[in-house]
Amino acid sequence: MSGQGVGGAGSGVAGSRGLLAAVIGMGVLLAVGSLVLVGVLVHRIAHPRPAAMARPAAEPVALPAGDYGELVLGEPAGTHVTALTRQDEGLLAVALSGGGPDRVLLWDVAHRRIIGRLVMNAAPGAVAPAP
Repeated sequence: MSGQGVGGAGSGVAGSRGLLAAVIGMGVLLAVGSLVLVGVLVHRIAHPRPAAMARPAAEPVALPAGDYGELVLGEPAGTHVTALTRQDEGLLAVALSGGGPDRVLLWDVAHRRIIGRLVMNAAPGAVAPAP
């Protein structure tokens, strides 16, 4: 007997080198994966998304007390309100249709002004009314 085992000449050294390479490769992958995981966690902690922040359930909130007088949106004839949604205290999102393309207004009720306007599916060349 030559003492080299069942595999034949040289198979033990090549097998152990392959096994060593696989173990080193897996160790490198483990280290890189751990670093990526820590990096993602640090990034998410440093840059939280607004949607991820806890918001209380929508409950009815009264607007600040006061006489608002006549609030005029100044939209064209034929316009009607399709939806109202409270965004923050004193801020309403008003969905309008008719009298032109559909649009959404961000209306600051407390300060009696339109702070944003989103016009949807406007015809080419058409100009949206200024806020």
